[in-house]
Amino acid sequence: MMTLIRTATLSIGAAAILALAGCSSTTKQPSQSTTGGSTSTAPSGTTAKIEDKALVRFVNATPAPKDLYFGDMNAFSNVAPMAASAYSELPADRHDFKLYSAGNDTGDPLASNSEGPTAGKHYTIVAVNGTDGKAMLNPISDDLAQPDPGKAKVRVIHAAPGVDKVDVYPVGAKDALIGGVAFKDATGYKEVDPVLTEIDVRSDGSKTSVLRVRNLNLAPGKLYTLVVMGGNGQPLTSNVIEDQLLPSVASVQ
Repeated sequence: MMTLIRTATLSIGAAAILALAGCSSTTKQPSQSTTGGSTSTAPSGTTAKIEDKALVRFVNATPAPKDLYFGDMNAFSNVAPMAASAYSELPADRHDFKLYSAGNDTGDPLASNSEGPTAGKHYTIVAVNGTDGKAMLNPISDDLAQPDPGKAKVRVIHAAPGVDKVDVYPVGAKDALIGGVAFKDATGYKEVDPVLTEIDVRSDGSKTSVLRVRNLNLAPGKLYTLVVMGGNGQPLTSNVIEDQLLPSVASVQ
């Protein structure tokens, strides 16, 4: 049985600095992330902290390829529409995140956001167009705390402009798994029972699905981020990011 989740959301557009300063774990183990058929690994938060680095990934929820700079560094290059990058180690300094069309870093950025990521912490930076079509950058703090034994964790990021609050339902379920997620909001990770399922994304309070996510395997010990994208008159789509903590070197010796 799925566990019903009613969860508070964080308005990442209105509280960007709070999101990066929010409470999250510094992982003691390396992590592995899978999205779009690609798998990558990242060092532990403890290792990154020693090197005075933060672990940051980029989700491009816009309809065109994008570059994301951190200060003068091209941190993420030519990230495809509706795609997510691997985690990258960035300096734990305050700089502007600056969004550009891929390969075109001249002139003013499409959007910018001044942030000071904390050494050893994990973050996701989401590029999304507003309902007016203008790009914005939303930072999210990633708390990659290990689920309890036999459990998985799920969260939702709503990055579909022009779409009201959404509810997320396992297909056939009467109760929402996660409910009331507004545009530019991100939920915290919530524990659920492992299951192979399909997910319906519905407008808040509606019984009609506006997006179905098929073959979602919520496996024990893993964390899942469901990014709802599209909108502004375009069909909704999704990107599921799977994270898990790997055994540390010390634990396997």
